[in-house]
Amino acid sequence: MSGPGYHVSTASTEGIPAFDHWHGQVQAHLTPIDICVPDRQQFRGEFHRQDIGDVQFSAITATSQQGVHDTSGRHGAPARFDLVYMRSGNITMRQNGREATLDAGQAMLFSHLEDFTFVTSALSESYLIALPSAWIERWLPDPHACTIRPLVSNSRWGPAIDGLLRSIGSAVEEGVALPSHLVSDQLGGCLALMCEGMASEETTHRRRLLHQIRRTLTNYFADPDLTPAAIAAQHGISVRYLHTLFAAAGTSVGRELRTIRLARVRGMLEDPAYRSLTVSEMAYACGFNDPGYLARCFAQEFGQSPTAFRKGGERFG
Repeated sequence: MSGPGYHVSTASTEGIPAFDHWHGQVQAHLTPIDICVPDRQQFRGEFHRQDIGDVQFSAITATSQQGVHDTSGRHGAPARFDLVYMRSGNITMRQNGREATLDAGQAMLFSHLEDFTFVTSALSESYLIALPSAWIERWLPDPHACTIRPLVSNSRWGPAIDGLLRSIGSAVEEGVALPSHLVSDQLGGCLALMCEGMASEETTHRRRLLHQIRRTLTNYFADPDLTPAAIAAQHGISVRYLHTLFAAAGTSVGRELRTIRLARVRGMLEDPAYRSLTVSEMAYACGFNDPGYLARCFAQEFGQSPTAFRKGGERFG
């Protein structure tokens, strides 16, 4: 199931201490930005956050804010994009000389590796979804081509996307556990629909190809015979060129496939629907030929064995 939630509210604090508390909590648990507000005495804010697999979903309500994200001095920060979706009110964002204003029912993607600023209306309600770059690139061939552009409202998919986001948001606000791997896949599909056709003219052949290969990894991860040679043959390229593509992106095809498989195993361990399966059965279902190898990789990635992870979830679930 989805990871632990986090809730912050200024309701029990008034005046400047309330804003100072909010500012610190936003920086610690949402995003490293500097915030200023028109009236610190009257500021009110609340957010609920829940980790859903690799994705972090937050539901935010706040009075007017201005934010500045300065990347200087943040070397080594995790590569990440954020998707903001407005439930009510509006937000204006600026990044790389581009500016866009979102109203209710609209969304926008922006990068955390570059400076940005934002201003919100007198009162706004929004969802903020933090997306690691390695995750988002499985769904979008070129995320940068989709940034600082209003999305959703005029799309044929708008009502379906709005309904899904609000359902997830309600669960996060109520502290309801979610099946992480299923929900994160739904969010990835939403993102692909939001940006449908947007990057076609700006995306290079190499980015498109890398995106297609990542989708192959996501779709066929359970196949134990999904080797680099099989992947290269499926896409009509050499194994050497396959490795070159991933090396240029700062990763490897084996590492990405292992990450996808481990995330699936973790999702199964968290989901009560799979309690009847043994860890070995989960290993084979997710493309691992050797349960022992899964156990070693899982411990390296998550700090404990799959069995210990499952027992911990059962104890606190």
